[in-house]
Formats: sequence, C-alpha cells, structure tokens
Amino acid sequence: MKRKLLSPSFYTAITPVADHLEKDEHKTAISKVDWETEAVRCYTDLVSFFEQVDTNHLGNNNIDKIGVVDICWNEYGGDIEVDFLPENDIDTAFDEGCIMNTSAIDNNVFFEQYFNISGEDSFEVIDRDYSGLIMFFYKIMGEIIGSVVKTQEFKKLPLKEPFYVTFSFFHDDERDVIFRSE
Repeated sequence: MKRKLLSPSFYTAITPVADHLEKDEHKTAISKVDWETEAVRCYTDLVSFFEQVDTNHLGNNNIDKIGVVDICWNEYGGDIEVDFLPENDIDTAFDEGCIMNTSAIDNNVFFEQYFNISGEDSFEVIDRDYSGLIMFFYKIMGEIIGSVVKTQEFKKLPLKEPFYVTFSFFHDDERDVIFRSE
C-alpha cells in the first residue's frame, strides 16, 4: 500500500474551511476534490521544481546559499510559486523583496476540473471564497513539506543552516513558517 501524504488532522482542519465558504457551488466543488491526489500532485511538482533549480541562476541573483524557500500563492494566475532568499533571519529575510517568483505548481487543471475556469480567472470568479480555497493548499503544503525537504532533489540545493520554508496566501502578505531545519 502506498503511503498517504495527508494525515487525518488535515481533513479535520479543512472541514470548517469548507463549511465557511459562502457560495454553495464552491462548497459542492470542494466536496468533490480528492485531496490526497492533490497532495501527491503538489509534492511531485515541488520535487520536480527543485530538481530543475539552476544554481548558476541563483548565483547570478546573489544567492550563494538559500536561507528561505518561499512558497507563495500567485493570486493573479492561481499557481503556486517558489522563490529563494539568501538571508536566514526570518525577521529581515524579506526586506529586499522576492527576486524570482517562479511557478512551481500549475493549478490550471485543478481549476478546470472542479470550477470549470482557468487559473488566471480563478481570483475574479471565486471572489470572496478565494482565501478559503488557498487555505486548503496551505494545509497541503504544511502536510507535505516535511517529506519534500527529505528528497535528494531538495537536499542538493545550497542551503544555509538553519533554513526556513515559508508560505504566503498572497504576494504582499506576511509569510508563515511551515518548516524550519534543525
């Protein structure tokens, strides 16, 4: 049997989020989502993204070692982006802003399958329920990141000690630390 990525606490945590969605059509769409499949997709896409990171490109952007791996929902396209920051002081790491914001997880198929819209249109169409939708993926990231950082693809990154992985609902939001090494 394959190991599941999502714990029972994931499902407990998302129930109130689903209950608080405003539109019934969004509640219906969310109820049809196979969250384990989504977690596997997110895990696979992140690992693939980290495998393809060009360390020369990092160096060209003054990142010799990574202090923060920043995962951010792109509200303008519905995808999930990753950026790297050189500082590992979480209080000041974002002072210079993000540098690359490269798409790591494409959610177009998710939006097409469950909402019959493109990721690009998702923010406008889903409207007030959008933050709730992002919360599901925030919870997924919290569940899978411990496994992602153990992969060879992630371990090959030039990381500082300690390093952090953060998540943000929107580009300009505060970041939540979802993983800290050590």
